[in-house]
Amino acid sequence: MLLRLLIRNFALIGELELNVGPGLTVITGETGAGKSILLDAIGLLLGDQADPASFRDSTLRCVVEMEFRSHDPEVLALWGQINNEEPPSANFEFILRREISPQRRSRCLINDRVSSLKELKNLATLLLDLSGQEEAVAVDKRQTQVLLLDQIACCEELRREYAATFSEWVQSRQALDGFLTEYEKSQREEELNRFHYEELRSAPLENWTRLVDCENQLSIQENALDSREKLTIAAASLVGDAPNGGQAVADQLRDLLQQLAGISGKDSEVASWTEILKSVLLQIRELARDAESMAEARVPDLQMTQQLRDQVDVLQSLLHKHRHSELQDLRDLREKLASYLESGQGVDERRKTLEAHEARALQQCRLAALRLHLARTKGLSDLSKRLAGKLAKLSMEHARLVLDWNTIVSNLNEQSTADALQEWVPTEALMGLDRPDLLFSANPGQDPRPLGQVASGGEKSRLLLALKSLVKEQGRDHTRIFDEIDAGISGETALRMGKMLSEMAKNQQIMLITHLPQIAALGDHHWHVIKEIENQQTRTALSVLSPKQRQETLARMIGGDRYGKAALQQALDLLDTSRPSK
Repeated sequence: MLLRLLIRNFALIGELELNVGPGLTVITGETGAGKSILLDAIGLLLGDQADPASFRDSTLRCVVEMEFRSHDPEVLALWGQINNEEPPSANFEFILRREISPQRRSRCLINDRVSSLKELKNLATLLLDLSGQEEAVAVDKRQTQVLLLDQIACCEELRREYAATFSEWVQSRQALDGFLTEYEKSQREEELNRFHYEELRSAPLENWTRLVDCENQLSIQENALDSREKLTIAAASLVGDAPNGGQAVADQLRDLLQQLAGISGKDSEVASWTEILKSVLLQIRELARDAESMAEARVPDLQMTQQLRDQVDVLQSLLHKHRHSELQDLRDLREKLASYLESGQGVDERRKTLEAHEARALQQCRLAALRLHLARTKGLSDLSKRLAGKLAKLSMEHARLVLDWNTIVSNLNEQSTADALQEWVPTEALMGLDRPDLLFSANPGQDPRPLGQVASGGEKSRLLLALKSLVKEQGRDHTRIFDEIDAGISGETALRMGKMLSEMAKNQQIMLITHLPQIAALGDHHWHVIKEIENQQTRTALSVLSPKQRQETLARMIGGDRYGKAALQQALDLLDTSRPSK
């Protein structure tokens, strides 16, 4: 239950602090006086964003503070969770405070302990139920209907459980999808890396320290073949069959010696020169034998030569491909690739783990959705009958409201298991298996149709109140705030709505903004909002009315600012009429 409200430096409010009592508190005031400012300020505790125009003085902090007392087990449990301690005892008091600095920085406190906006919002949401005018307009929207129906069926906790399991499944699904995306990418990379590794593993990297060593060995083999051929030709040129049909050098020298034989005996100088020529012939024959010996010694290994040539080609190609200059770089790369491929052997296990986690999370989500569906259908099995009585009290005796569940999976019952949901994949965190529609008929003889197609604004307001009145409040001390839920109605219907609100206020705290004197007269407490000008500054002020002030305010609501005795008497009659219902 709300005990105290403090608003400072918000919109037209300089500072406002009020104690709030139990039962029904009505809030009245002229249009534009600032009644809705109260709701806007309360909305800050529920997580609304602060508009820069919300600051009355842009140099000061904006502060909204609300003090509650609660014995609701869900509220106490959340408090314990936020503070990481045992839940407090019953009738625990909470002070929720949000401050917004001129720099638009938000600071949240729960009992003077700094908290996050999410924690503040979650706790405030359990303590407050704020029904603005837009909720009555949106009562024909499926999301609004589901939230209301879950309150009536007392399965909000089951819906939160389903939402939690849905969130966990979505996270596990995203983790698996992300892994599979990376897995496919890594598989392509692994195939390429494995190809490179096998290419390096089969290369003769261990045979040579440096590429130049292999190239030198190849050069030796290739030079041996060339040298043998040339030495053989040289030997033949000296003493054998000269190439190209020419005469060997030794043969030419012999011919020359024969030509000189006739004159060498007659000329001593020629004889001396002939002897030198003979020695040259002997040297040529010796050189030819040496050339033949060297040629015979140079026998190339053609197979080895080809192997060396292949190895050089492979190593040069790998160095060029991987942009390295040394064989050691290729060996290091080979070891790196081996380590990478070995580390990837656990990928399949990781995939199996994620797939198993996703499957378990999906199973838990389906079970939670099934429990929520069964609780909804059970808790709302007689909704039409219960609601008919409430609507009759609101001058809608002939109205009918039919709940069509539109369950995605049919034929579910208490014996159903998750196996019945194997084909169902959750898509959102609110609806679960259900897509409920509220079908409405206001007049006899008309078939119920979707609420948004046939209900007027006044009918939507009364439907919203009737649905809210079905919410069980036993064991809870919720504060409900209604913003002009009586819009679009008047006369006897307005009085009936007021009586229903007054009846609801016996079990819960209700605050109501209203323009109707019939309803305002039923309040246990009456606040009045006015707009006034002080020192050329406009401000909103709120006062708690005394019995006399209250009569005058009701008379003004009935007859305007120039109300007379008749309006005063009518106001007094309204107040007297309301007393027996207290």
